[in-house]
Amino acid sequence: MNTILETTIPVHWLYVCIAALASMVGCAVIVIGSSWSSSSWSSSSLRNQNMKKRQRIIALIGALAFSTSHILIPISMNVPITMKYYGLHLIFTILGCYGAVYAASRYAFSSWRGSMQFFMTSMIVAVTILVFDYANTLYLFRGFLMWNPELIWMTIPIAISICLAVMRLFSLSSRNREHGLRSPTMIFGIVTSGIGLAGIPLICAYSVLSFEQMGLTDKSYLIPYIFMIFVATSLYAIPDSFIFVREQKENREMIQREQYYSSLYEQNPDSVIEFDIHGVITGINRRAEKMSKEIGKPLIGVRATDLLEGEQKTLAQDHLELVLSGHSSTIDLELRSEQGRILSIALTSIPIFVHGKIAGAYTIAKNITKRKRDQETIRHLAYHDELTGLANRRSFETRLSMYTMVDNHHSPFTLFFIDLDRFKRINDLFGHAFGDAVIRHSGLVLKSCLPKNSFVARMGGDEFTVIVPGLSDIEEIKAIASKVIDRFVQPFHIEKHAVKLSASIGIARFPEDGASAGVLTQRADTAMYTAKENGSSQYQFYDAVSDQSSLEQIMLENDLEQAIDNNQLKLVYQPKFDIRTGLIIGYEALIRWYHPILGEIPPLSFIPLAEKSGMIIALEQWVLRTACLQSKQWQCEGYDAVPIAVNVSPIHLMKPDIYETIIRTLKELDFDPTLLEIEITESAMMHNEDHVIDILGKLKESGISVSMDDFGTGYSSLSYLHNLPIGCLKIDRSFIRKITIDKDSRAIAEMIISMAKQLGLKIIAEGVETEEQVALLREWKCYNVQGFYYSRPLSPENAIHSRVS
Repeated sequence: MNTILETTIPVHWLYVCIAALASMVGCAVIVIGSSWSSSSWSSSSLRNQNMKKRQRIIALIGALAFSTSHILIPISMNVPITMKYYGLHLIFTILGCYGAVYAASRYAFSSWRGSMQFFMTSMIVAVTILVFDYANTLYLFRGFLMWNPELIWMTIPIAISICLAVMRLFSLSSRNREHGLRSPTMIFGIVTSGIGLAGIPLICAYSVLSFEQMGLTDKSYLIPYIFMIFVATSLYAIPDSFIFVREQKENREMIQREQYYSSLYEQNPDSVIEFDIHGVITGINRRAEKMSKEIGKPLIGVRATDLLEGEQKTLAQDHLELVLSGHSSTIDLELRSEQGRILSIALTSIPIFVHGKIAGAYTIAKNITKRKRDQETIRHLAYHDELTGLANRRSFETRLSMYTMVDNHHSPFTLFFIDLDRFKRINDLFGHAFGDAVIRHSGLVLKSCLPKNSFVARMGGDEFTVIVPGLSDIEEIKAIASKVIDRFVQPFHIEKHAVKLSASIGIARFPEDGASAGVLTQRADTAMYTAKENGSSQYQFYDAVSDQSSLEQIMLENDLEQAIDNNQLKLVYQPKFDIRTGLIIGYEALIRWYHPILGEIPPLSFIPLAEKSGMIIALEQWVLRTACLQSKQWQCEGYDAVPIAVNVSPIHLMKPDIYETIIRTLKELDFDPTLLEIEITESAMMHNEDHVIDILGKLKESGISVSMDDFGTGYSSLSYLHNLPIGCLKIDRSFIRKITIDKDSRAIAEMIISMAKQLGLKIIAEGVETEEQVALLREWKCYNVQGFYYSRPLSPENAIHSRVS
């Protein structure tokens, strides 16, 4: 085979084969390098940053491969080479190959930019190859050149055709690999391209050299040209397989997309409706068919707006015009079925573009009827009381704020704050379910008593508020309040039980009693509590003077919390005397508060506050500790020890650990319990008799004396007096003050003294202020007294001095 080839085309075929392989390597570098680059660099910034560097590397490798091919082809011919210009031939070949490969790889790297760029790049590559191949032939074979114009004109179009075909193969191969496509003919294309590009220098040399010198006979010189034409034809056919592969993929993707769109259309849980440019429905999915049956109207061929009426139709027309103008849009509409049922529909519409022109629109219609109902339910629950169906606190505050807005000051109204008396007792007695039923019925009763324009709200528990717009006349307000009170006084039946409630009402007027919602509510609430404190089942208008007094009480209560820490409390000591000897037999410790701003505050002003707030316990513990410390100090100063009495309130007495607290304090101070006297009032027995008797018994066993203070003014009972472990009765000053002028007071005092003697109890008369009172008490043999006649409450220093004097 080799002999036949050498005879037909006398060349060194080994060199030709090596040259063809080198050319194939160059083609492979361009194809694989350019496609790998385009698939590896997804970020345009990174790709631009590295593209030139990668192009230069590929151009250099390709240039070396193609230079090898173009250097070996001249050597393979049976024509002597002129070595004089061989160095120039090498340089020219390498530079020419680098320029051609750079242009080809740059085109392969870039995205498709049209036929003109393809043609221009192919021509640049072809002209470059032809120029340096003919120049090399002229340099190397100067003595053997022969002008063959026919072959030259045949060589040029063949070279250009091969370059066009190779560049087309490079481009299509790169595009396919970008999309992850592989063609089975790609390797064959690289081989054929390598052969074609390696053959160009061969036919260039054949077109200008002497046939006899090359050893060609007959027409054998045409064989290379025929072969190159075949190669060029093959190169044009190979890329068609690349196109076929891509078309197959695109067809598969198109079918897949159609199936996706079909699934999106048919399997959509919402109705999908297709319109033409006139707004006529041309297609619907299965869910839309169900909606058509629900509304009882056909959809296909119907103008969409004809399905609606009135304002909804106008809204739908505006919506459709916007969509058909090229804009997406959403809207909620209400569609009435033939049965009169209202369906709430949420529409999302998008225009359909075909070749850049609007061809219609798609609308996704979602049935939101249930969601609307749920939203309305949530909104209703947010602003209405779940139990009564009346407005709730939030709704009341919103409405009241609206009525008190700045631009509404010319419209007066009245606010009623209503509390149901005795409801807690009913709720505890019959249970919460029964209580809920009472509240529901009370809401109905309340509404029946009020003008039709009234706004009624349940604030929570058993409290209601009523706003009556335009109501300002005092007599009309009183009439409405009286009607409500009278109606609630009447019993009503709930589950076979007769229920009798009463109502306490606080009234605040706008704008007289306040210009803001918060102030009006607070003042109506204050008036309501005043009504409850005055006996319930009545109404009270807001009273600014009374409210100011209440505010002062609150401020005083707040200051009282800091009084102990700020050292504002002091103890004074009122002596108890034996009228027979005039000697002090004991002291009663009394608390005083010296306010830094208000000065001395009477005990009757702050003791009730302390009892109401619970601070009385801390105050009395402080009094106990301070009085015991003072007594010990007197003893340390050498004075005789006398008992000291402290008062204990019923609230403090109810504490389970009061006994332990007192004993612990005495032990900490090392104080003799027999020198301590606890004074209680008769009201202590009104709460828990067994607990009180138990505590007092323990105190008595520990050596602490117990006295009953203010006897005769409270919850007196001979059985309690007999059972209580007390040792002394203190007759209240209200009786002692009148014993010389009022026979009833004298009789009561004399009876208490006689009864105490019979029970073996000590007696102390409080509030002794005159000599006549002392004489009468001496006559009754009541020798222990306490009062201003003998001494006012004294400071610790003056108290001890009075003992000396």
